[in-house]
Amino acid sequence: MTKTRRTTFLLSAALAAGALGCSRASAGPAALPARDAAQPTVAVRVTKPLARLDGETSRATGELRSKLQATLSAKVSGTILKVHVQSGDRVRKGDPLVELDPATLVIQLDEARAARKMAVAARANARAEQGRTQQLFDAGSAPPAVMDKVRAAADQADASVEQADAQVRLLEQNLRDHVVRAPFDGIVTSRMKNVGDYLAMMPPTPVATLVSVDAVEAKLAVPEGLVDPLRPGATLRGRTIPGGVAFTARVTSVGAVVDPATRAVEVLADVRAPTGARGAVRPGGLAEVDLGGSGAGQGPFVPAQAVAREGEQRFVWVVDAGAAHRRDVQVEPVTPQWTRVRGGLGPDEAVVVEGVGGLAEGTRVAVAK
Repeated sequence: MTKTRRTTFLLSAALAAGALGCSRASAGPAALPARDAAQPTVAVRVTKPLARLDGETSRATGELRSKLQATLSAKVSGTILKVHVQSGDRVRKGDPLVELDPATLVIQLDEARAARKMAVAARANARAEQGRTQQLFDAGSAPPAVMDKVRAAADQADASVEQADAQVRLLEQNLRDHVVRAPFDGIVTSRMKNVGDYLAMMPPTPVATLVSVDAVEAKLAVPEGLVDPLRPGATLRGRTIPGGVAFTARVTSVGAVVDPATRAVEVLADVRAPTGARGAVRPGGLAEVDLGGSGAGQGPFVPAQAVAREGEQRFVWVVDAGAAHRRDVQVEPVTPQWTRVRGGLGPDEAVVVEGVGGLAEGTRVAVAK
């Protein structure tokens, strides 16, 4: 190619490039794709408030215990002559458990009765003396000091008879009490003495332990957030652990103090086992009681992580039309997992439970399925 032709070619190429550049410049800068203003910016998970708690969250566990339990001792001192029961025996009220040797008591009672006879005789003599002295005093032959002394002696004789009567009654009662009897229906859980052992009245010597298996109560640890609706007289349903024996329980006492370690309140309830299952509800066992039917499990409830805090104010986020909106509420912690809320939260609202930290009023959200 000659120099002239090469120059002409380069010039033509430069002119073409300039024309192309002018064409692009006249069309303006290239536009970026428009951002969709409704595009979600925060992914969240939501749930609806629960009207009531079911399952584990509305249950309280506790201990079954006897309402009647006694460690028995003898009312008199003596040596055990007979033992009528063994550990594990069921007894009725009034049944003999242990019998003491009554020989010493019989001798003491005979002595007391003899002392009473002597006191009665002394009283008769004092009254006769009072009568004779009264005649002399009326005739002016006895001075007032002598009359006063005779009257005092008669009064002392009356008191001696009363004292002797009381001693006889006491020893007669002791003779009846030489047999240790069951004060109520129950089971002997332990027997501590045998034939030949000596029992002292003071200090009392334990003889046996008796526990009633018919009067059973449940001692429950109820979370503080569930205890307010419980009232004495409320009926609860429960079951034994293990065994699963169903029973009903009537609330008798609701504690006024919250345990700072467990955040629970002590509730006592009388247990009523169904017919045929009374022996299966044993003192010392464990029980699980459903609180839902008592009103304690009534909501609405939301998961604890859904509740946010700003100063003293508590609030939750609800999703409406693809945006997050703040809803101020009052809260009552029920369990570590659930919180009861009050204040304008509808039953069908979508409450944010995950992604709470990235929200502000009006934030566009995408609800994860």
